[in-house]
This record gives sequence, C-alpha cells and structure tokens, in this order.
Amino acid sequence: MSWSIEVPAVNTLNRPLGDASQEQALARAECSVNRKVPLPGGSVLLGASLEVPVELFNGPEDKDDAGVVGKRSAEAPDGSVAEPLFLPDGFTCWLKYAAELNAEASAEGTLPFVTLDGKGAVNVLVADYRGHPTRQLLGEVLREDAKTLRLPFQLDDVRALGPHDALAFQTRIQLKTGATLSWPIVTAAVVTALAQRVGRAVALQLKADVGISVGGFLQLEDELRLVFSRPKNPGPFTVSVRKAVSHGGAVKISAGATLGVESPLLTALLTSVASTEQAKEVSKVMEALEAGKLSPTLLTVATALLGGLGFKEELDAAQTTVEKVYDELKKLIKDSVCATLKAGFEYEYARCTEDTTLMELEVPEASLGGVHDALISGDLASIQRQVKDAWTRRYFHMTSIETQRTRSFGLGWRDVFLAKSEDSKKLKAVAQHASRDHANGPRRYAFQGARSYKQEGWLAGAKVLQGIDFSAQMRGFSTRPSADAFEYAFFAQSQLKGSPSLQSLLDTATVWGALPDGGSCERLTALVQGAPRGASITARFELRLDSRTFKKLLKQMGTDPAAELDCFAIALARALPWESVAVRTSPAVRQQIYAPLWKKYLLDRARNWDKASILRSVDDRLKRMQPPAALQNRTWEQSSMAGGGPTPAAFMGVMENASRYGGDLGGMPYGKVYVIWARLTQRLKALQQAIDARSPLSDDPEHSIIVDAFDPLEDSGSDGFRLTATVAWFLELSRHWGFRADIQPLVGIKVGDQPELLLTSV
Repeated sequence: MSWSIEVPAVNTLNRPLGDASQEQALARAECSVNRKVPLPGGSVLLGASLEVPVELFNGPEDKDDAGVVGKRSAEAPDGSVAEPLFLPDGFTCWLKYAAELNAEASAEGTLPFVTLDGKGAVNVLVADYRGHPTRQLLGEVLREDAKTLRLPFQLDDVRALGPHDALAFQTRIQLKTGATLSWPIVTAAVVTALAQRVGRAVALQLKADVGISVGGFLQLEDELRLVFSRPKNPGPFTVSVRKAVSHGGAVKISAGATLGVESPLLTALLTSVASTEQAKEVSKVMEALEAGKLSPTLLTVATALLGGLGFKEELDAAQTTVEKVYDELKKLIKDSVCATLKAGFEYEYARCTEDTTLMELEVPEASLGGVHDALISGDLASIQRQVKDAWTRRYFHMTSIETQRTRSFGLGWRDVFLAKSEDSKKLKAVAQHASRDHANGPRRYAFQGARSYKQEGWLAGAKVLQGIDFSAQMRGFSTRPSADAFEYAFFAQSQLKGSPSLQSLLDTATVWGALPDGGSCERLTALVQGAPRGASITARFELRLDSRTFKKLLKQMGTDPAAELDCFAIALARALPWESVAVRTSPAVRQQIYAPLWKKYLLDRARNWDKASILRSVDDRLKRMQPPAALQNRTWEQSSMAGGGPTPAAFMGVMENASRYGGDLGGMPYGKVYVIWARLTQRLKALQQAIDARSPLSDDPEHSIIVDAFDPLEDSGSDGFRLTATVAWFLELSRHWGFRADIQPLVGIKVGDQPELLLTSV
C-alpha cells in the first residue's frame, strides 16, 4: 500500500508535532492499493481509494470523529460508551492516516462484516493511528510513517502495533450473534399471542426449571467500526466493536429462533393443559409429531392437549389436522420469541449514540491469530464460541438482552429502577447522526420516557409499584425529522406484593382487561385457595399498545370528544378500588353507579368540586339509584379513618389521594384528575395533528411535540388510581373504536413458590 501525501503549508514540515500552530487537518493523502486479502471462505480485493485528510491530534481539545483519540467524558458512567484510547498529554501526539477503500468480494468470500456472494462491493474506511513524541518534526514523521502504514485486515500488521498505535476500519457491518430471553419475558409474549390467535381468554400456569431461558439469534446491519490496539508491548490486544457515524442507511435488525422436540416452551404449553396422566405422554406426543408418526393413542392425547390450548373447534380425529395445528402452534411461539427478541434489541439499540461499545475484548497475544479472521468477518456467534469469558470487557448485546427485565420496553418491570427510588421520572432523548454536519445532515432520534411510583396501601394494603414506558423512535435517518417519522408505543404496569383477596385480584384483572366482565378463572381460584396460610402473593398487571395499535389510538383522538369523555367517566368508575360493600363489588357495578357521577365531574371541569360538594354528590347519586343504595353503603362512602380523613378506598379518599391540588386553584381544589385527562387528550390530539401535517421536530428534541405528549402520560402514571383509570380509558376507547383485539393486557399471579399463572383476554 503506497501513500501520496500533500501538505498545503510546506513550512509546517519543519515544525514539531506538538506546535500549537499546526492544523488538525494538516494534509491530504491518497492511498494506492491493489491487494487481495484472504478471509474465511474466500478473499477480498482492496482497490483504489478516495482522498482523505491526514489529521494531527496534539492537544486535549482535539476531537477524533472515530473516537479513538480525544478527551475522556464524564458521561455514560455505565461504560456503554467507549472511552478514547489515547489522549494528547503534552508528551505524545497522534497522526491519523485514513483511506476509503473499495472492497470487493472474490469468489464466495466474506467481506469484512458484510456477507456478499462475489458480485458486490462496499467502501471500507480504514485508519492507522501512529503515536509520536511531540518534539519530532512533522516532515520527518510523515516520511517515516508512509513507508510502513498498515491495514487491520492483515494479521501481521495488527501484531506490529505499538503501545501508542491503533488500527481501525469502518463499513456497513452485519453482525450475527446468539441471544437468550428469560422465561418470564417470553412466556408473557407467547400467552398474549395465543389469546389473540384463539380469540378468547387464556389462563396458563407454565412450569419451567429455575433459570431456564429460550434461545434465539440476532442479525444486525449498521455502520460500525472495529478498532485494534495494544496498550503494552509485549501484552494483550484490545479489540472493540463500536457504533459509528452512519452514511445514512437504515439499521436492519432481524431475529430468529428454532423450536424442536426439546423446546421448553412447547413442553410447558402442552403440559399446562394436560391431566396428570396426559402429562406423562407430552414428550412422546412431541416426538411423534416431529417424526410424523402418531399412534392412535397419542393422536387422542395430542388432540386433547391442542384443544385445551384453544384449538378445539379446528380439530378432528385426523392426524393431518393435528399436525397442522401443532405446526401453527410452533410458528406462533417462534414468531413471538423472534418479535420479542427483536423488539427488545431495537429498543435498546435505538438509544445508543455513536461510539457506543457493542463489544470489547482483551485478547492474549498468543490467541490473536485464532480469532482475527472471525473478528474482521463480523461473526459474533463464532467469536462467542471461541473467546474466553475472561477476555470480555464490555458486551452491549449481552447486557441489553440479558437485563431486559430492567431495561427494555414492555418486556418486564424495571425492578432495579424502581428499587432505587419511590418516585422517579425519566425522559431520555438520543440523537444519532449520519454525517459530521450535525445541524443539517441526516439524523435519527429515539425517545424513552419512563415514570415509576411506589405506593403502599392502595390495593388491599399491599405494596404497589407502578409506572409507564413511552417509546418514540425513528426507523431511518432524515435531514428534516418530523413527527410522522416515528414509531410510538405505550406500556403500563402495576405490581403488588402482599395478601390480596381472590376477589380483589379478579377485579383488578378485569379492570386491566385480562378477564372479561363477569368472568372467572378456575386456575386462579385453585391457585389462591390452595395456597398455604401466610403465603405471599405477587401480582403484575400490564397493558401494551404496540406501535400499530398506538397509531390507531392517536388517529381517532379528538374525533369524538363526547365519546372520549364518556369513556373516561366509565374508566374512572371502573378504576375505583374493589371493596366488599355492595356498591364496589365489581367493575360493572361501579360503572353503573359511579360513571354518571364522574361524567358530571368532567363536564363541570372539576370547578367548585370541593369536599362538601363531593360528599353531597356521592350521597345524592346513591340515593337516586333505582333501587336506592342501602344505608350502610351510603354510610361507608361517608366513613373516615381514626385520624379524621376519609377512608382511602371511598370516593372522597380517592379524590384526596389522586386529584387534590396543594391549594384551591381557580375553584378546582380536586381538579387534578380532570386537568391531567384534558391535557393528555389535547397533547395526543396535537401529536396526531403533527403526524398528519408531517411537522418538523424542534431543533432541540427535548422541547418537542413528543415530550409534550409524555408530560401528561407521566402524570397519569404517578398515582395508582390515575394509572389504572388511564389503562381502563385506553381499553374503553379501543372498544368504542373497534380495535380492542389489538390491545395486549396481561396479568401474572405468583403465589409462594408456585409457577406464575398468566391471564390475558382479547
């Protein structure tokens, strides 16, 4: 590889590298290369390059676009963002020689990180970093460096790195890696998908060995950078894979999974509906179905098992029918696993800025030759099999996928996040750029809004953790990011731990949409009633609106204000806490009794609803019922605690906790519920109008229409009653507008050490 270097100001050649008058972009170079590089399965031909600058870094404020040389940042203390390898310190400075090469596959070769079939080519940006003492003269250094410039594709060039050197290359990269999902995450997704497929409520208790997970694989295509360095010579090599400034191509992420007779998910699903005798035959049934050889006895068992999962109407005595349903069940599970895996990775990856470290290894000198081919070919799955755990310093994929229960959108609850704070709000906006012109070049934004809240005593005296996630992310880059370029989604969860009654669990599951009105659940009844005395119960109530469903909600928002108000009045009534008194025994009863009262509150815009008027309105409503409510019910609504305040579950108690302002604001001392709902309606409508108009996002994304929509959403998640009412409102709106089947509610109940029971309905 030969270099031709042109220095515009010749007199600078006689100055030392550390001279402050030296320009950072001090020269232009042209690299002439025609070299075939052997790679696994073939070779790659490197051709002529474009002209690129030679850069000098001799001061702490000098910034390298590739992040190899620069100033260390106090941000990202979690280690997700790569620290610069080198920092000009007055003793050493660096020259960066870069070339944009044309790389073409030869035969069945594997281009660095991008698999081609010998018919394609890509541009690959390579860079050789050389460290030199600040006192050396520029001309002297350029003449010497040009004789020995190196390529990261050559093993001998990598081995020749000194303590102040690095080799890097950047291109459109395809990474392949294995991945796992934890059991609770994937079972929740599968049960929800099953309910949507069979069109009815599903309640399954899926047993699995402790610590079991479900495997799959991911494939990522994006603009990435591989960097080799060697902090000490002799000593190990540091290898890192980082996100890079993209040239504008959209990120492509795909996921896959394989299911066979050994699948824990298939086994658990079929076993969950099996009798004691049938459970002994599940493995034999699966083996026979996989082999296509069902005996008459096993055919009968298979028909019963698949029928128990909800496919009863589609089955007959024919083996072909059973095999067809079994294959459909396998596809449903596989699609659920893949979608969940892909969604979790996309959610995390979209929030990674440039220079996020996807992987960092410390490779011993003697082992470099064994992994070099795999590294430059981008096969992370192969690297995972070859490298030792002791080599791994950072691994983005491992931390994001394995910790989805605490980090990823709608895949579980943020246990760590909630444990640290009783009342937390977080909105994170990440900007990614496809050029060095951040102001005018293509860019992509991703938003994560999270609100968590901890409360005790709201549901049957239990400790309750609740909150929301709000996601908005662009799929591709744009020079003019607008509201219509985003995918939006919403997730809510309430989690309680204590000793709630069976009736309160059934009631809350109904409000959250996991059970139909008037429905019961034999499995839940048996689980709770069969629990040992004093056994702790943990329950989680979830609601997801994926991007497609949230768009449907936005599209309708503001089109029928009267219906939206009616739906919220119903939601507020249903969200009132369950109590054993007759006026509170079920969501349907509460809807009948209290929805008219809430409707009046909303129509009045909460004006002049003070404590006296609220108590009077509730009593008047109960007296005007047909037939009128019993005196003990009216008395209960007027009851107070020993300290003098209203009973927390009573209407006045709910208003005190969820709707009371710190003072009388404009005649609305209890107007918070109304104001939050009105703001949420207005902001969601404004967001849809911005989507329709393709309105550009603010130059400061933190003050955008998306943030405006998050504010009232997070207010709705900061109180147990308001959160439940918002969830119930979304359900009522989806029924009114005809897309209830698209909403994804889920309830998980765990009693003592028993496996979690999952409930969902469509």
